Amino acid sequence: MLPGVKIIFYDETKEKEMILDTFELMKKYPLLITYNGDGFDLPYLYNRAGRLGIDRQKNPLYMMRDSATLTDGVHLDLYRTMSNRAFQIYAFGQKYNDFSLNSVSKGLLGEEKIDYGITLDDLTLYQTAKYCQNDARLTYNLTSFNDDLLMNLLVVISRIARMPIDDISRMGVSQWIRSLLYYEHRNNGILIPRRQELENKSSDVVNEAIIKDKKFRGGLVVEPEEGIHFDVTVMDFASLYPSIIKVKNLSYETVRCTHEECKKNSIPQTNHWVCTKKNGITSVLIGSLRDLRVNYYKNMSKKDTITVEEKQLFTVVSQALKVILNASYGVMGAEIFPLYFLPAAEATTATGRHIILSTIEDCKKSGIGVLYGDTDSLFVKKPTTKQIDDIITKAKVEHNVELEVEKEYRYVVLSGRKKNYLGVTKNGKVDVKGLTGKNHIHHHSSNHYFMNYLTYYQKLKQLRNLIEQKIKFLIKLLNVQERYRLKKYH
Repeated sequence: MLPGVKIIFYDETKEKEMILDTFELMKKYPLLITYNGDGFDLPYLYNRAGRLGIDRQKNPLYMMRDSATLTDGVHLDLYRTMSNRAFQIYAFGQKYNDFSLNSVSKGLLGEEKIDYGITLDDLTLYQTAKYCQNDARLTYNLTSFNDDLLMNLLVVISRIARMPIDDISRMGVSQWIRSLLYYEHRNNGILIPRRQELENKSSDVVNEAIIKDKKFRGGLVVEPEEGIHFDVTVMDFASLYPSIIKVKNLSYETVRCTHEECKKNSIPQTNHWVCTKKNGITSVLIGSLRDLRVNYYKNMSKKDTITVEEKQLFTVVSQALKVILNASYGVMGAEIFPLYFLPAAEATTATGRHIILSTIEDCKKSGIGVLYGDTDSLFVKKPTTKQIDDIITKAKVEHNVELEVEKEYRYVVLSGRKKNYLGVTKNGKVDVKGLTGKNHIHHHSSNHYFMNYLTYYQKLKQLRNLIEQKIKFLIKLLNVQERYRLKKYH
């Protein structure tokens, strides 16, 4: 039970009074938080109130085409928020696999819904009330855990994207970026181009994609060298695609500009070029956000000299910027995006492939073995500190991008498939990426046993460390006793 919560019981014949009291309670707060409230809770309350003859003026809800919301105040439906892949992947590190309240709560809070082991229809009224009260508690905790992380993220993204917080909670990241770009166009007196103008500019000039049904070629994948590898370092390009957009001046108005002399400034592996006479609005905007994150907020969040509150603030802003930046290049190549311009997206990924290939070549020249590479990271085997420093310096000098050491593993097991590996870091942490069954029928059980094995491995390793400590202590104790014995008899 949350602190300050008061429980009121109603007779079965007092449903109308209960709903009226609920409406009065909703009016007292500026913010209403639900889980799937758009599609179920609020439409149900709205329609049930009508069935019971409650005066429309006393109903704080109104119906839209397929959902309901508040006439006054802000309603956040966390189901819509947690269904946003940007939040799932970049903000919460894929800690939940589906978007049900149970899965999200288990992944983020370590708690679950109540399971009575029977269907909802068979629950008693008290069990039903307890079940719903626990759902409400979990929903609230999703906004309050980790010092109100989710609410702070929504507020920060709302300010960056220039959108109301309830729209941020429901809409995809492409709409956030659209709102941000449109605001900057208007604020700087720049005409927003028509969709047809951009399509005319990019027609018949795009190279063929490697992946079926994809309109442009994506990032480079270096096939993993299958097997067990010891002393592996993972090197990662910090915000690679946003960095490329900034450094290469990529935007819908700069890629394939009309200036004849700019055609010399070509993009590797493509037939595109970039303007050298003016800065593109996307490049300036994404570049500025990237610099804020990498050079300020990300660094500040790691400092030991700041307060806990300051650290949380810097971390939240850094995460919010990461969510937007990681989607910034993708929207250029997404047909649903109003400023969709395929050459800009293709120029971004082509430059990324060029940088990765160049870095791999530098590694080989330095005698470093590359085991695996995927888009913006490289797994390299047994590099020295000097070799790493040299590669990082070359990346900065030759391409003006930030390369950094992300992780160091004692050993890594590569499966031969991309994004599928197991690694044990130097401090003993086990990292698992992918490694799930291909057969969907056995997927859940095989993954379950695999994770159980890893848990067992971790406990076994902890037990081994404990035993080693005990043995060392006993050896010291025996040595002390032996010295005392020798001293006593001599």
